[in-house]
Amino acid sequence: MLLNLCLAQHQAGCENILAIFDNRHQPNAELYEQARRAGLRAHQVHCRGRADWLAVRQIGALIRSERIVLIHTHGYKANLYGYLAARRQGIPAVATCHNWVDGTTALGIYNRLDRIVLRRFSAVAAVSDDVMDNLISSGILRQKIRGIANGINVQASGEAASPARFPGIRIGKGKVIGMVARLDLRKGAEFLLVAVRELCDYIDGLALILVGEGPDRPAIERRVQQLGLQHNVLLAGRRTDMAAVYTAIDIFVLPSLNEGLPMTVLEAMAAGKPIVATRVGAVPSVIRDGETGLLVAPRDVEGLRDAISVLLEDPEFSQRLGKQAREWALRHCTSEAMAQKYRHMYEEVLPEPRPASAQGALRRTEPEHTHERA
Repeated sequence: MLLNLCLAQHQAGCENILAIFDNRHQPNAELYEQARRAGLRAHQVHCRGRADWLAVRQIGALIRSERIVLIHTHGYKANLYGYLAARRQGIPAVATCHNWVDGTTALGIYNRLDRIVLRRFSAVAAVSDDVMDNLISSGILRQKIRGIANGINVQASGEAASPARFPGIRIGKGKVIGMVARLDLRKGAEFLLVAVRELCDYIDGLALILVGEGPDRPAIERRVQQLGLQHNVLLAGRRTDMAAVYTAIDIFVLPSLNEGLPMTVLEAMAAGKPIVATRVGAVPSVIRDGETGLLVAPRDVEGLRDAISVLLEDPEFSQRLGKQAREWALRHCTSEAMAQKYRHMYEEVLPEPRPASAQGALRRTEPEHTHERA
């Protein structure tokens, strides 16, 4: 989402500098390298751990040297560090709330701190109605919240590509189900595995490919073994050839227990894939049951099995859903539309109109952080 936004911002009249945390305890330069390859201006903010005042000072120095007029943050750590730096430099700060993920005690503490910090922001974007409700219940003023759904580069996501190759999976020899998500049990993979086990009893050559990495990979691998699905399921890890991945799969499934607005659903829609997803978060706002995909309840193994079975047994219906999903994404889910909405939010919080000599350019810095880099 962040790369899509930054790439579309220039057309919307905003100049970006993407600031990305580089935590020495958990080095991860993937986003930084992707940004540089995409031609974006990217800057690494070196951070020694969970609390590093020098990182705040680095962001402040970047604000001064680049004459930043507004800071836009994503994630609890970026929200805290970005707010402190923006306050010291006297510029507005806005944030995007994607969702709060619970789990460990530490995450619970970070989430509570994040809710307190967000109350002080000039504006907060919510990617779904559920996220907006959570923000309001956390004490963020309703007039500060803007509903802005995620957007994608629809044309790039729908590019024709040769099918990706996966070890042990013979693409074209049987139907392939694909799930692209972090390997976290809250994404619902265990329920999908049971549904696939039941489908394999009467559908020959069925394969499931799980694309992504995460903390629950060992638990998912154990479940695959327990269900005897070693020859039907492949954990493919992280992939950079996503257009080829979507080409290779016949049906996209995301059985999450909790979501905001998942980018992978939007990507699958843009790729014209028939989709089965759970009725959580903002998913029903893009997956219209029976029109742009099929919806089931979270944790509903029988519902997952039956929905996938319908798509496997009715190719014409499956193809129609995929076509309608792509058409819907082209109309409603573009990164250009998302960037325009963010520009409007920026203009609302800037203290004074920009001079005509600026030719419509806003200079903005975005510290970005994920739970993996905590």
